[in-house]
Amino acid sequence: EAVMIALMYGARSRIVLTSPYVIPSESFLSAMCSAARRGVTVDLIVDRESNKPLVQFAQQSFYDRMLASGVRIHRHGGSFLHAKHMSVDNDVALIGSPNLDIRSFALNAEVSVLIYDRSVVAALRAVQDGYLAHTNQVTKEERRARRKLEKEAKGEK
Repeated sequence: EAVMIALMYGARSRIVLTSPYVIPSESFLSAMCSAARRGVTVDLIVDRESNKPLVQFAQQSFYDRMLASGVRIHRHGGSFLHAKHMSVDNDVALIGSPNLDIRSFALNAEVSVLIYDRSVVAALRAVQDGYLAHTNQVTKEERRARRKLEKEAKGEK
């Protein structure tokens, strides 16, 4: 997690994060949001439908803060997206087994490889762009409407 956070703080133009499960720690979320606020394009690619509904609900609880900071959240459709990788600018790729959650970062014995090779990063970006072609983006308006429906379902105004 520390490496990913450092990479996000050092990013200059673009970060793409891909993971089926995203329940970030406060420091990870702060790094994502800080990058977006300072003008770095931050794209998060997640599954449209998770195979773990409770995890998906937990994940969605972070969306409003991400969107408010300028993070773009993309829901991938079609087959289950189990990819777990990150690209930063045109310089760095991180590919491995951890999801973007505390379980992967603190409990499981996950591994990643950090690659400083522009050709590998370009190849990964092509894969990420392929994923993005099959996504729809989460919007602030959609989230607002969802919160309104949830309040109405609870009988709140």
